[in-house]
Amino acid sequence: MSAMKSAEHGSILIAVLLILVIGSAGAALSSGTLSAQVRMRAQASSMRALAQARDALLGYAISYAEQHPGQGYGFLPCPDATNTGSARIGACNVRDHGAIGRFPYRTLGLSDLRDGWGECLWYAVAGSVKNNPKPLTLNWDSPGQFDVIDNAGRPLATQGGRPQRAVAVLLAPGQARAVQTRRPASGRPCPGGNDAAAELPAYLDLPYPADFASTHAIVQGNPSDSTNNDLVTWITTDDIFDSLRRRHDFPVAIDAIVSRATDALGIALNRDGFLSAHASQVSPERFQGPVPDAGALGIAPQYADAHDNWRDQLYFVACSGGRPCLHAELTDRTRSPPSANIESCRALVLFGGERIRSGAGAQSRLSLIERADPTQFFEGITASSLVAGSGDFSGSSTFTVSTPSNPATTDVIKCVH
Repeated sequence: MSAMKSAEHGSILIAVLLILVIGSAGAALSSGTLSAQVRMRAQASSMRALAQARDALLGYAISYAEQHPGQGYGFLPCPDATNTGSARIGACNVRDHGAIGRFPYRTLGLSDLRDGWGECLWYAVAGSVKNNPKPLTLNWDSPGQFDVIDNAGRPLATQGGRPQRAVAVLLAPGQARAVQTRRPASGRPCPGGNDAAAELPAYLDLPYPADFASTHAIVQGNPSDSTNNDLVTWITTDDIFDSLRRRHDFPVAIDAIVSRATDALGIALNRDGFLSAHASQVSPERFQGPVPDAGALGIAPQYADAHDNWRDQLYFVACSGGRPCLHAELTDRTRSPPSANIESCRALVLFGGERIRSGAGAQSRLSLIERADPTQFFEGITASSLVAGSGDFSGSSTFTVSTPSNPATTDVIKCVH
């Protein structure tokens, strides 16, 4: 991740938490509390620790494939369950379940980050992005599991005016409240014992489970609140892929996934019964449906995980007779200026690109109904053609990122001749 992006994330975090700090300090000063300056310094330390931990998690996610070849990008580590500073060895809960524990600073190459009160940070990760056991699919539409809210129930994680669920949350536990008993250091890197699940109530102020299958609310505390003084920051799926989009090699990796799927589909279409088994006949001459998994397409094992992570973004249309019946205007955006060709194809592989996040054409891919709706993935004549089961197509011949700071929403179309 670039230094500019790290600074941007840190600035956002500091701006959010500074509001809390100023409010609590003002209340302290107005009531004559002499420790207001000490409290402000402690909260500033907490903010710095949270920002550093957040940037480290993003860096881990966007470089995961380099450290774990063939497994793709976007995964986050399990929490530290035993107060070693490292992510839990083995699985943290079952597939798709979230987990909460201490922040695994050693796994991320950091020192033991502490908040302003000398406590180590805590960390929650969603089942949709954790690396053990991995979800069956991870891409820019993977759902979060955390509703991050303020103490009035208002959403803090938003995009385009809409609430977003976070896939990871960092928590600075702050000073122990009167009802909390925290064990002193006992030969472990962080204060406390070696069972994070048992110690959750002593450090985090709300009843957070260490294992959960559904969504869970995490509440931003206030430094001067007697019931919840936990400070939090978070990461959404968009945060991860906004960072990945800035990698110069990310478009190449995505385009390779689409190209491999296209090549494999071209071979699979020659197999008897493939179309009837994997697509719906929408007209006498056309079948269409979601691109099958790596096993059904015969994609090589070293590329199978990458394909299956992204295949819910892929759709295909094929001619029933095996001869070209589809017409697509394909624009080569790698050229300046871009050039367009109209091609006749016996099949097309369609990749929806990132969802449009705001405005009248905003797309949502959260529910099963939305994910079955082609207009939530595709635009223009391509969307219309898929809905109608007839018509032509238009899109880019390769996946490109024209502006790294903006979602790459252009539809990608590959032709099988």
